[in-house]
Amino acid sequence: MKPLLTISDEAAAFLAPKLDGYAGVRVSVNKKGCAGGEYEFTPVKTSDITPDLDVSEAAGIKIFFPKIMLLALIGSELVLHKDQFNTRLDFKNPNELSRCGCGESVQLPHAH
Repeated sequence: MKPLLTISDEAAAFLAPKLDGYAGVRVSVNKKGCAGGEYEFTPVKTSDITPDLDVSEAAGIKIFFPKIMLLALIGSELVLHKDQFNTRLDFKNPNELSRCGCGESVQLPHAH
């Protein structure tokens, strides 16, 4: 069976030391940006895991996300985006309906 979410080696190497002492990383989509939503990644403590969260594990990293986002995230790969000015986590997501020109804002089905 294909995993729900995957993570690139580069993203896993970037995240692993930042998650020491945490259960994993939480993904949410905030309502902002020109395309309507922006991925947000935050460390999650075991005490912060709630029944409304689902989890997928890839490359030893647990990725938590709201259950209502399952169809919007399925098949995505968590990647590390680097350019001249910044480094950030992002998704290669086949379910995106659109993405703004700068690449930081996305429109997802049923993401909110």
